[in-house]
Amino acid sequence: MAGTVSRIGAIQGFIGAEDPPPPHVHAFHTGQGWRARYRFSFLSDVTGLYRFRKYGKRPSVTTLNQVSDAIMQNLADCRAAWWANHGSGNGLGLVNQRIETMAIAGGDKILAKVALAPAPAAVGIVSAAYSQSSGRVTLQLADGRRLSLTAGQHIEEAKEW
Repeated sequence: MAGTVSRIGAIQGFIGAEDPPPPHVHAFHTGQGWRARYRFSFLSDVTGLYRFRKYGKRPSVTTLNQVSDAIMQNLADCRAAWWANHGSGNGLGLVNQRIETMAIAGGDKILAKVALAPAPAAVGIVSAAYSQSSGRVTLQLADGRRLSLTAGQHIEEAKEW
């Protein structure tokens, strides 16, 4: 275990030290004997259960939703813990992905989307970095552009804008 990012009673949420992307939090209940993984993003403010293993008692949907809510409430800490443990390279799970952008008013002046099925015009991500102090994700793109994006205000793994 690399570090606890949340606790709900007997459930511990932590970032694993040697986990590969995508970024995720492990939730572990020793008394009931189950483990779950919740994926989160550096681009969007979406989290969700993506892997579950039951070794004993099965948790209720309410319990699993409470864990997801706790991760959302601690998303900045989850991002910081993931970056501290997995850092540069493909640690954010964005390197070698393809990104599409669209100009918008306000915010970052650009909306970025890493789609499940990117458009032909999507550009490859060469490197990705995260700054906990500013809450920004910096992407270096294959076409030479460098994007500085506010974490949580963009789109990942979606079909639509």
